[in-house]
Parts: sequence; C-alpha cells; structure tokens
Amino acid sequence: MALQLFLRLPGAGLRACQAQPGDSVASVSGLDAFEAAVGAAARVVCSGRTLDPCSSLAAARVPPGATLELLPRLRGGGGDGGSTGAESRSCYLEMYAGRKADKVNPEEERLARWTSCQLSGMPLQPPCVADELGSLFNKDAVLQALLNKSMPKPLAHITSLKHLIELKLGDGSSGGGSAAAAPTSKDGGDVAARFACPITGLPFNGKSRFVVLRRSGHVLSERALKEVPKVVEEMVGGPWQPQDLLPVNPAGDELQGMREALLLKRTAERAAKKEKKKDKATAAAAAGNGGAAAAAAAAAAPAAGENGKAGAGGKRPAENGGTAGGAAAAAAASGGGDPAAAAAAAKRFKAAELKPKGADDKVWSSIFTSSGKQQGRNDYMVRGFSRYV
Repeated sequence: MALQLFLRLPGAGLRACQAQPGDSVASVSGLDAFEAAVGAAARVVCSGRTLDPCSSLAAARVPPGATLELLPRLRGGGGDGGSTGAESRSCYLEMYAGRKADKVNPEEERLARWTSCQLSGMPLQPPCVADELGSLFNKDAVLQALLNKSMPKPLAHITSLKHLIELKLGDGSSGGGSAAAAPTSKDGGDVAARFACPITGLPFNGKSRFVVLRRSGHVLSERALKEVPKVVEEMVGGPWQPQDLLPVNPAGDELQGMREALLLKRTAERAAKKEKKKDKATAAAAAGNGGAAAAAAAAAAPAAGENGKAGAGGKRPAENGGTAGGAAAAAAASGGGDPAAAAAAAKRFKAAELKPKGADDKVWSSIFTSSGKQQGRNDYMVRGFSRYV
C-alpha cells in the first residue's frame, strides 16, 4: 500500500510524493542527491525525530501524510555547551572541576614588590618609607591610612610614624629608568628601574639584595657594603653595626625571624610602658600624702607661735603650748618620719586652732561648727523677717 508523504527541502516549499513502506528513508527523501548538491552532511527529520537514513519507512514508523524535512547537520556538540544532547553532567564537571588556578608570574610578583607601594599598589613615589619588616610604602598612603584608621590587619604593626623609616633612594634614571616602573621583559632579563644603588648603580628591582641604614635612611646594595665600605661610611656619616641594617623585602625564614623579633619587641615595650605608668602613679600618691602633711604642719606652726599661753577646757593645744602641733611641724619640716603618721597627726588639728589673737572662742567656733545652741529660729532670714513682726 503506497504512502502519501510530503517532502520539505531547504529554501523550497512542500512537495508531495508517494512511497512504499519498504522504501528507505534516504531514497524517498533524496538525501544522497541533496548532500552531493550542497556539499555538506544532512539529516532527515520527521515530527522532530531524526530518522536513520538506512532504515525503511515502516521501521522508522513514518505515518501516512507525514512530512519529511531535510536539514543540514551542524558541527560541534559533546560537552562544549552545545544542544545536541550528547553532553552529560559528568562530562561538564570533568571539564571545569579540574581547572587549575591561574599561575602568577614570579618575575612580575617580584617587580611589583620592589616598585609598588605595598599598601596602595601605586608605583613608589618619594617620599617613600619602610616598616620594620622591610616592606616599602608611599608615605602619603600610610599617613592617610593612619588618619582614617583603615590600616589592613597584615600591617597592624604600623601604629605611628615612629615605626617607619623615611628612605633616601638613589636615582636610577641614568641607567634608563623612567618616571614609572617599567614592566618586566618577556625573556626574564633585567628591566629598567626608577631607583638604583647610588654607589654601585645596581637597579632597585629585586635582582640584587638591598638594605636600609636605620639611622640615615640610605638604601644601598649589599655589594656596596662589602666592596667599598669606606665610601658607604662617608655617605652615611660614620661606621655602622650589623643591627643598623634592615633588609629590603625579606622572604622565607628571614621574614619569619623578623616577625618574631618584632613581636617580642612590641611585647617588651608594652610591659615597660605599663610598669612606668605604675611607678609614676605610686610616686604621685606618695607625693600627695607627704604634701598634705607638710601643708597641715605649716599651717599649724604660725598658730603655735602666736599663742604660747596655757588655757583650760576648750583652749586649743597650740595656745596652751602643747607638744602635738610642735611635733607635727618638726616632723614635717625635717622631712623624716612616716608620711602616714604625719598625716594622722595633721588630722588631730581642729579649725579652732587657727583662731586669730584676741578673737572670741564662741564666735570663732560658730563659723566652722553648728555645735552652739540656737535659740528659737534666730537664723539670718528669720532675724531679717522678725524685725517687722
């Protein structure tokens, strides 16, 4: 029984054709002729299904009245994000799970450490400073971080300008340097640097070891220290000791040792500062106790000199020629004795002991105490009001 089918070719409309169920898909659709004319592989699609060109229409389950469409095959597919259905999740994970992190060129990293500020990342621009670990910074960037209190945690050891050394860098423009740090060469050779050793002319780019003289801030190469030490002494103004040298951009065990030494130094400084503050507080407390005793004794001495006549009852000991005020004054004047004992002796004095000569005891005492018996409500305001009653 013949089947009525429709054939759609690229760039053409529908075309009706008749075929037998045993005819192959390729013969009915004219696949071979189409591929020869186009020069590319093609496929036969029926109702969204790609048919096997070698199978028969019955085996491919092509119903009567179906439309066979010839489409060119597209290149690609298979794990690269295509839409052929050939990729799988395992293939996708194998492609991306094993990706390695991008490697940093060690030459570029070295050059960045020696020519850029470790805080801002900008090229080194005088004035430059170095911390106690030999790292390099632009002074303006460090000042801004200190003022804004935005110093990163790895640089928390920098808390003030006293932890920095201002550098005196030699000019490297004579060797072909430029105003900004030049990039590293592709062959890994030396590159032009803005700074250099002022004695040997070695470029300041990390190829040679450099040190900072802490006292003067000069940045020199180690070769200059070994080969021409007299010239170095003349430049920095005198001889130096190994502890005066600070390595620039140390690494490895050397950097770790410097970190540990810096931690011990900071701990010792904090302990010494705390001890000094404690001693200062103790001395201030002792001085305060001694000063109070001396002031009390000095105030009691004139009263003892004005009143030498003995009295009875409420008379003060100083007027009676007593020995308490004289002993306290003598102890304070001589500076001897226990400050606590002097303070206790000073507390025994009363305000009445400072009464002027000829003053009435009752009137003088009423100024400082309220021990006198008041008659009625005869206070200041009452006295003023009672005149009109």
